[in-house]
Amino acid sequence: MDIKIICVGKIKEKFYIDEIDKLTAEIRKKNNFSIVQLPDVPIPKKSNSSIDEKIKEQEGNKVLEVIKDKDYVIGLCIDGKEIKTVQHKAVLDKAYINGYKQIVYVIGGSLGTSNRLRERMNYKLSFSKMTLPHQLMRVVLFEEISRVV
Repeated sequence: MDIKIICVGKIKEKFYIDEIDKLTAEIRKKNNFSIVQLPDVPIPKKSNSSIDEKIKEQEGNKVLEVIKDKDYVIGLCIDGKEIKTVQHKAVLDKAYINGYKQIVYVIGGSLGTSNRLRERMNYKLSFSKMTLPHQLMRVVLFEEISRVV
C-alpha cells in the first residue's frame, strides 16, 4: 500500500523529529511511504475570521495540488469520527478493496482546513475532541499508521 502524509507547517522540536524518523523507518519496512511538508501561511497578529478563512483557503489549495484524483484522502479534523485502531485498519482495507492505490492523510494548518479541502476528503478522522499541537498530532498519526499497516 502507498501511504502519503501531507502536512502544513514545519516540525521544529528535535524530540518530535527523532520520533517521526523512527516511526517513518518502521512504516517503510512494509509500505511505500512519503511525507509532503508544505509551508504554512503566517497568521497576522490582528487576524479576524475573514483573514483566517483566506489563510485556510491558501493552505488548502497547496494541499489540493499534491492530491491526485484517485487518492483516498483521510483528513484529520476535530469534528471527524473517533474510531479504534481496528476500525482504522478496516477503513484502509476497504479503500484498498475499492481500488484506491494510495492513502493520503492530511494534517492542515493551525487554523484547520478549507471547505474545499474538506469536501475532497473521503474520510474525516479525529483522534480527540481536544485541540492538540499539530507537531504532536504527527507523532500520534505516525504511531497509529505503524500499527494498522
